[in-house]
Amino acid sequence: MKKISIELSDQQYEKMKAHQKRGVEINAESDSLSGCSIKLCCCELGDWLEIEMNGVLNLGDVNWKIE
Repeated sequence: MKKISIELSDQQYEKMKAHQKRGVEINAESDSLSGCSIKLCCCELGDWLEIEMNGVLNLGDVNWKIE
């Protein structure tokens, strides 16, 4: 079985965790549930990662590979 590996810098990881925490807090305040979407965007100009949970967070350029 193949797996996709995405490398994040420490700063990107901290931004992602803060975004998820904020999303959980918003859900708790509004008594609702929502999931989290991770979108790897690839084109000729570069590859970047977006996290969606009560809004979209663009984490910027990432390196990734299929192993």
